[in-house]
Amino acid sequence: MPKANSQKRGGSPAKPNAAKAAARSTRNRPTDSELLDAALSVIADVGAERATMDMIADRGGTSRVTLYAHFGSRDGLVDAVIDRELDALTAWMFAAYDKGETMAYGDRAKYSVESLFEYARKQPEGFRVLLTNRADDNVPGRRLFAALEPRIAQRLRANYAERGVEVQASADTLASLLLGMSLDVAYRAVIVSGAGIDAACDLAVTASLAVLRSVEVRQLHAIDESLATR
Repeated sequence: MPKANSQKRGGSPAKPNAAKAAARSTRNRPTDSELLDAALSVIADVGAERATMDMIADRGGTSRVTLYAHFGSRDGLVDAVIDRELDALTAWMFAAYDKGETMAYGDRAKYSVESLFEYARKQPEGFRVLLTNRADDNVPGRRLFAALEPRIAQRLRANYAERGVEVQASADTLASLLLGMSLDVAYRAVIVSGAGIDAACDLAVTASLAVLRSVEVRQLHAIDESLATR
């Protein structure tokens, strides 16, 4: 006598085990980190203004619905990418500044610049996104300046204080010059010309040390006096 089919002819198929279905759904559901990685890749390729949810969904192997569910909007997703990359680079550089505290003056400056380029080597996409534009207060590069400049200026003031010299706002000016110089060299190496990171790093180190050797206390004091009268 033939065995009875577990499914009646013409009936609906048996439902899969609910627990197994839930497990599959959980495994296939992308995390915020994975979605941010996909968005970072697209933004690094085409820029924040041109990146679309369709591009990001395709890159991440997901859907626009999922992206909106996680981040609310395209701008919300872009902001989340920038915030993550800014936090990562800032934490990296602050750790480098902390480690350099026990180094000699020139070695400390050299190590700080080298650390910036090491990050560019390890995280080229994040670095590219942060360096796209530094002219406007709201863009990623300007936010990077705002995060790092005060720490560099603080260290410069301490350096001069160790020599018995007090500098004020001129330390901010010098910090801006040094940071801007390194970021400009990195920008051209990583984004514009595709030059080697090592060669660009050597150039930035040489230029930074030359500035620190050449600047005179009287010049810094002149800047302080000029800014104080405004």
